[in-house]
Amino acid sequence: MKQPYLSLWLGGVLFVGVISAVKAAEFSLQQTLSAAEQYSAELSANRNQSNALNAMADSARELPDPKLKFGLENVPVQGNNGHRFSREGMTMQRIGIMQDYVSREKRDRKAETILAQSASSKAKAEVIRAALQRTTAQAWLDLALSTKALASARQLVAETERQTGVQKAMVASGSSPASGVVEIRMALLGMKDKVTLAERDVTLAQTRLLKLTGEQVDAVSGSLPRYQRLPADPALLEQSVTEHPEVIEAAREADVAKARSAQSAVAAKPDVGVEVFYARRAEGYDDMAGVMFTVDLPMFTAHRQDKDYSADVSRSLEANDQLALAKREHVAQIRSLVAEYQAAQTLWQRQQQEIMPLQRQRLALLNAQYRAGQSSLVELLAARRTLLDTELTAINAEKAMAQAWAAIRYLTPQENTL
Repeated sequence: MKQPYLSLWLGGVLFVGVISAVKAAEFSLQQTLSAAEQYSAELSANRNQSNALNAMADSARELPDPKLKFGLENVPVQGNNGHRFSREGMTMQRIGIMQDYVSREKRDRKAETILAQSASSKAKAEVIRAALQRTTAQAWLDLALSTKALASARQLVAETERQTGVQKAMVASGSSPASGVVEIRMALLGMKDKVTLAERDVTLAQTRLLKLTGEQVDAVSGSLPRYQRLPADPALLEQSVTEHPEVIEAAREADVAKARSAQSAVAAKPDVGVEVFYARRAEGYDDMAGVMFTVDLPMFTAHRQDKDYSADVSRSLEANDQLALAKREHVAQIRSLVAEYQAAQTLWQRQQQEIMPLQRQRLALLNAQYRAGQSSLVELLAARRTLLDTELTAINAEKAMAQAWAAIRYLTPQENTL
């Protein structure tokens, strides 16, 4: 009887281990970007929209379905044959087929308009991809650097707690005033606040990634991208503004407006309908057959079709202006992002290359003075806390630089290579 219970217990342990592994999943940047694209409902909706428009374009090239027409004609309502269907010679039981013929040019223009809308929808997909990759990369980098900041903050708290014990021993021996303990405890509370904020940043980054990917990304794996330098030269970034998905989308919208104006330009061409019918008359009278034609009469084009065409031409000009505006806005956006990145890079480099080395030198000097009996332990411990605090500030500066780098790197969607 013990063997089944042992199997169940081992199965439960294995299940818990698998669940723990899932909960502690680590994702590289490329894995995270790929998961975000697969999970995106917005991208899926866009693909369905493009498929629908392509199907509509195929349908637009076809003629309308034929119509079956049947009924009674010339039914008498008075006299001896009133309401009789088979006594009056003029009464006919009629059945026929009718087909409307729309010119191929009009059908092609309509299909071209729908295809232009489909191209615009595909361009929108690239806009969605770029924004999704940008947001996901920023969240991933935020998690990576927030985790680093949390480790430094916890190290800062641990260092301060050790200093508290040393200071208490010094107070007990009478070699240090009691106020030193109070100062360290106050500093410790400030350090714990930084740990709380760092834990919040980690949790927020994990939540953002869960929303974007549908996966519980608890930690990052793989190497970090080289965000210490710009993805490309600023001049090259400005020259490639026409490749930005928002600019391409504006160009596709201009194509849609142009296609609509071409469609309205032939709207005055009349459609033709053809009907072939057979009519059965009363007994003793000959049956009838016939062909009927219907033709549109656009007699007031100046008040209808010409007005519609003029409106579509104006919309086409408006779309061209929007395209020019989109290019200008993206040039300004690139310059703003580059300025933000360069400022963040300067702050980070100053922290790494100037402030932190000075703090280390100061700590080494105080350490030497303390050994020589020329400085107090309180000053030495304060220098250690300041160095760790400077490291935390440098990580925050690095985080700002990485966020600006991701905003520039993913102005255009990038292909994932897992």
